[in-house]
Amino acid sequence: MKVAAHMKAKVEAAIRKADPEAVTGTFYDDASDRLFVTIIKGSRKVSVTLRGRDFLNGDSETVNRAVEDGLRRLKNTPIG
Repeated sequence: MKVAAHMKAKVEAAIRKADPEAVTGTFYDDASDRLFVTIIKGSRKVSVTLRGRDFLNGDSETVNRAVEDGLRRLKNTPIG
């Protein structure tokens, strides 16, 4: 659980840095070692999935790229 909390904190910090108005929800699945992230802004929402190995090397490039891609898709998501 300690690893999952670290993963959640890292992703939430990256989202807050990229877009302070976005709200996040996270869920970590132990069986698949994946972190499911929901980014919500207004009435739009998008989901991003990150694997546990994306956090292993200490390089946050993969996480930042996934967050930026999610925020880009959020702008193009229809309202509703």
